[in-house]
Amino acid sequence: MTDALRLELSRALLVAGFILYLPANIFPVMTITITGDVEPLTVMGGVRELYHTGLWPVAGIVFLASVVLPLVKMLAAAWILALHGSGRDQARRMAVHRFLVRIGTWAMIDIFLLSVLTAVGQLGILASVRAEIGAVYYAAMIICVLFAVDVYKPHMIWQEAASQAK
Repeated sequence: MTDALRLELSRALLVAGFILYLPANIFPVMTITITGDVEPLTVMGGVRELYHTGLWPVAGIVFLASVVLPLVKMLAAAWILALHGSGRDQARRMAVHRFLVRIGTWAMIDIFLLSVLTAVGQLGILASVRAEIGAVYYAAMIICVLFAVDVYKPHMIWQEAASQAK
C-alpha cells in the first residue's frame, strides 16, 4: 500500500470514528433488568448510575476511559494527520503516535467488560444484562480509530518533510 493511500485511508477511518462517536454516546449500550425494572443505559447513564450508587471512583474511571479517552485519541490522531507533510513537531507527533499505538489495545476493554457483564449478569427472573445498539456503534468507533492509527505509519511523519525539503 502506498503512503498516499495510507494517508487517505487513515483520514477516512478517523472521520468515520468521529461520526460514530455521537451515536456511540447517544444510544443505549446496555439494558439492565433488575426484578422487572428495565433500564436502558447509555455510557453516561452508566457513569451516573455508578455515581449515584456510591461508586464515584469507578464512575470517574469509566467516564475517563469511555468518554474522554476516545475523544482525546481521535483529536490526537487528527492533529497528527493535520500536520502531515509538515516539518513541525515531528518528534512530538512521533511520540503521540507511539502512545496511541501503545494504548490502542486497551481501547476495547469497555466492550470486553460489557460482554462479560452480559454473560455473567444472567440471573433469570432476578436480573439480566443485554447489550444494545450503542455498544455496536462504540465498538465500531474504537475499531475505526485503532485502524486509523495503525494504517498511518510513523515513518510517514519523517518522509514527507524530508521529500519537501529537497
